Amino acid sequence: MRSIRLLQGTLCLALVFTLGCSSNKGKIEGTKWVNVASNLKGQPVPEGLITLEFGSDKKLLFKAGFQTLTGTYSLGMGNNVTFNLDQEHQGRKNHLEKITIEGDTLTMTDNEGTISFKKVN
Repeated sequence: MRSIRLLQGTLCLALVFTLGCSSNKGKIEGTKWVNVASNLKGQPVPEGLITLEFGSDKKLLFKAGFQTLTGTYSLGMGNNVTFNLDQEHQGRKNHLEKITIEGDTLTMTDNEGTISFKKVN
């Protein structure tokens, strides 16, 4: 009975650590990305219109057309990344994004839709 409780406790701890860790840790820091051509909310988004730079120091540079936004980013549970911008974008400074990185492709999803990026060397 005692060994079953020990096993249950160990499994619970492993689950907590797994859920609490970000799958983007080690993948996003110190990277730069540029969007690939796509559609967002039915509007065409030409390749290179949006650039994301994630500093190793948690600084963020977000360029969309002629607009340049700066701030910081923080990694949350799973694929969640929060952008904490210095100025408002779409009426607010904090934006929760779902970011998935597979190889040289970053996919970002939020309430505006989904857009893909390719890694810039």
